[in-house]
Amino acid sequence: MQTYKIAIVGDGGVGKSSLLDAKKSKNFLSNRAITVGVDFDFIPIEKSTPENGESQFLVMDLGGQKRFHFVHDMYIQGIKGAIILFDVSRFRTFQNIKKWISLIIKENSQIPILLIGNKCDLITNDEIKLFEKDLNSLIDEYTETCNLYGFIFTSAKEKVNINETFTICEEMILWEQKTEEPKALGIIKN
Repeated sequence: MQTYKIAIVGDGGVGKSSLLDAKKSKNFLSNRAITVGVDFDFIPIEKSTPENGESQFLVMDLGGQKRFHFVHDMYIQGIKGAIILFDVSRFRTFQNIKKWISLIIKENSQIPILLIGNKCDLITNDEIKLFEKDLNSLIDEYTETCNLYGFIFTSAKEKVNINETFTICEEMILWEQKTEEPKALGIIKN
């Protein structure tokens, strides 16, 4: 079985573990405990075929609190893709995306990165449009220095765009495995 290591990073409390729980069809826990250091899980890749063999993601869920940052470099090594989450109801978590991008590109500037605005159930469509503008500006800023694949809005609580998120990860990572050239930037919107 082919395994692709990916990392999910972002500030504490943005919903990284809840996103994984939603993908694995677990119930949403509003009082979920923080991830201490790092947690990991295996997620089957849905586009696996008998001809190509089965594949899976080894997902490294990195604790976002500052006290766990010392272990991040160790778990980022060898990743094939990254998901950076922010909480759309806490703008500070959006502002911190740049530090998470720096963590990823320190390992390899060509690692494909998907940005996720989580907890979209907590804001209005007009507020989502404001984030789209900010995300497009951020992507423009980083186009030359890293491989930002695009962005999507999710809600782990309401299970909005959860399967779509992992389908996009499959596409961005499997595409990167087939070519040496970075893919043209794709924007994925809710």
